Amino acid sequence: MTRQALQDTETADAYLCLDFRREKLADPKRISSHAQEHLADCALCQAFARRIDKMEAAVAETLSVPLPEGLNERILLRVHKKQKTAWRTYALAATLLLTVAISLHIGSETGNASSAQLALAAAAHARDEVAEIRTHHSVDASQFGLILSNFGGAMQQPLGQVRYIHFCPIEGFGMGWHISYDTPQGKVTLLLIPGQHSGPDKQTVQVEGMQIRVQRAGQGYYALITDNMPGLEAADHDLQTKVLWRG
Repeated sequence: MTRQALQDTETADAYLCLDFRREKLADPKRISSHAQEHLADCALCQAFARRIDKMEAAVAETLSVPLPEGLNERILLRVHKKQKTAWRTYALAATLLLTVAISLHIGSETGNASSAQLALAAAAHARDEVAEIRTHHSVDASQFGLILSNFGGAMQQPLGQVRYIHFCPIEGFGMGWHISYDTPQGKVTLLLIPGQHSGPDKQTVQVEGMQIRVQRAGQGYYALITDNMPGLEAADHDLQTKVLWRG
C-alpha cells in the first residue's frame, strides 16, 4: 500500500459524525468522498442529512420569489460599477437570510417539543445503540466527568463502569451525548440533551420493552433507558444523589 493510500485509509477510519456534520453544514450539496463513505454506513448521519436537505429545500422555496422586471439588468449594471462592494453586499444579505431561515426552522423543530417526544426520540436512539457502538469510536471514559460538568452536573461519586461515550444527533433534538455504562442492576443508557423543551420536569414511559425516564436537569434534559423498572429507578436515584445539578 502506498503512503497516500495508507493516509486515505487512516483518514476514513478517523472520520466521525461531527466531521460529517461540519461538512454537510458548510456545503450541503457537495461533500467529500470520506463523508459519502461515512454517510453510507451511518443511519444517524443519514437522518441528519435528510433534515439539512429539507431545510435547504425550504430556504430555496422561500427565496424563489418573482423578481421585479429589469432587476437583473440593474444588478449587473451596479456590479460593473462597484463590483467588489456589490457582491459582498449581496453575499452578506443572502447569508443573513439563510441564517434566519435555519434558525426559525430549528426553533420550530425543537422549541415546541415535549418531554414525551423526547422520550420517544431517546427510545429510537437506544434501539440503534448496538449498531452505533459498532460503527463509532468512543470518547475515553475518563472524560465522562468533564462532559457531565459541561452539561451542568458535578459528579460526586462514580455512576458505574462506562462502556461508550459519543457525541451524536438525537433525532429531532439536535446534538447530544450518548453514554452507556454498567451498574449492579444492569446496563444503563444515558442521553444528555441540551436545550429548552416544553412539558413536565419528569416523565416515565415504556416503549418497545424499554423503560425510559426523561428528567429536566442541568443545561436541558437527561434521558435514562433501561430494560427493567427497578434498574431505571436505581439509575435515576444514582443520578439524583451522586450528581450535583446546577441550573
